[in-house]
Amino acid sequence: MSDDAALVRRCLDGDRAGWAELLERYADLVYGVLHRAGLDKTSAADAFQEVSVLLWKSLPRLKKVASLVPWIATTTKRVAWRMKQRAKARVGRDAAVARPEADPRKAPDLAVSALEEEQAVREALATLGERCRRLLTALYFQDNPGGYDDVAERLGIPRGSIGPTRQRCLEGLRRELLARGVGDEGVSPAPPAASRPARDVDGRARGIRP
Repeated sequence: MSDDAALVRRCLDGDRAGWAELLERYADLVYGVLHRAGLDKTSAADAFQEVSVLLWKSLPRLKKVASLVPWIATTTKRVAWRMKQRAKARVGRDAAVARPEADPRKAPDLAVSALEEEQAVREALATLGERCRRLLTALYFQDNPGGYDDVAERLGIPRGSIGPTRQRCLEGLRRELLARGVGDEGVSPAPPAASRPARDVDGRARGIRP
């Protein structure tokens, strides 16, 4: 998988495959912000296209590749806010003054630092083996009303193996996060709560517990 710097160079050189890879890499980040801003599926899809266009136009002016994730997160929040204002205007509330807490640019759960951490978790998960990815996704990013029994049935694995495998996979995830500079002051035994793979914008992330 190309790093961000290489992807940006490919995009600037007109490489369509590189552009598709860049959008795919950050699609979950964008849709996660849009979902938490309250956009429905149709509005979120429109907003994603708008963010994509803005990213394409802004890439030549991106001075540091390290600024890419904060730029995407901040721009997505602004696009979401604008779309919500347009929706209000369409129903005849042009003069309504939005409450401060309704402005997704100011919502504490949409802080750029938290979104960067979520993106790091997604990328760290992608480096793990398929068994670990499937298990951690099932445990922490999907609803399991029946607990371990649900997970065991869905993944076709013995219930008794879930606990030890979970611990081993979390250790691997912890190492990957540390390598990305996340959690240097002490990494939690479980990953931070993150948006579900966010094209399912109607879904709701399950709170992650150790």
